[in-house]
Amino acid sequence: MFEINPNRKISRLDIGDGNFCLIVDDFLLDPHAVVAFACEHVDEFDLQESGYPGILLNANDKQLTDIYGFIRRTVSRELRFCRGGIKSSTFFSMVTLPPEELNWAQRMCHQDPRTEAGRANIAGLVYLFENVDLGGTGFYRFRNQETLEAATAIGVSDPAAALAYLKKHVPMYREAPAYLTESCDVAELITVISARFNRSIFYSGDIPHSAYISAPELLSDHIAIGRLTLNCFASVVPR
Repeated sequence: MFEINPNRKISRLDIGDGNFCLIVDDFLLDPHAVVAFACEHVDEFDLQESGYPGILLNANDKQLTDIYGFIRRTVSRELRFCRGGIKSSTFFSMVTLPPEELNWAQRMCHQDPRTEAGRANIAGLVYLFENVDLGGTGFYRFRNQETLEAATAIGVSDPAAALAYLKKHVPMYREAPAYLTESCDVAELITVISARFNRSIFYSGDIPHSAYISAPELLSDHIAIGRLTLNCFASVVPR
């Protein structure tokens, strides 16, 4: 079910500052079977309390042998990391929260946190929805990272204080909550990769990024029509 399509199409897209994204179209051999699997396990998706703005379902590593092999053989060559010592986690995800329910961190792009010193983060996802208006992925460049770092430090113990701090220093946070799309006071939009059914993308998790949700009214928790993705995070040794 999670088998890679031997006739996949691979390209590279420059996303600024010497970084690029690996784009793989027609990635899975039978993506509809993967969507059906997610639908069968709808009751196992969990709503996240503070981080991801939606619901998640852990994927079984035993089913992901082909995908992990693709990361080792192909993605490692393109993004320059060692084939050995890769630590991976994969899950289904769906962005579901309406904008008014977003916390301060969910309104901003982010970098994936590093789990160990000396290692790098690689992120990948497969778009598993037909309606491209649900949104692809935006990549950004921080303009004022120090402000976000200060808010993050405050938010560890007092999320309300973090929001108050951002309202004082960042005009965007004085406006109604919204998903980040265009450039703002803290981050500059570099490029957007459009969603496409069965398209996979792989990139460095150190690049500020977020789901590009320009039509939040389309979000749904219905697996068959919502913004379903298969996300993979890999902690790797740089080469």
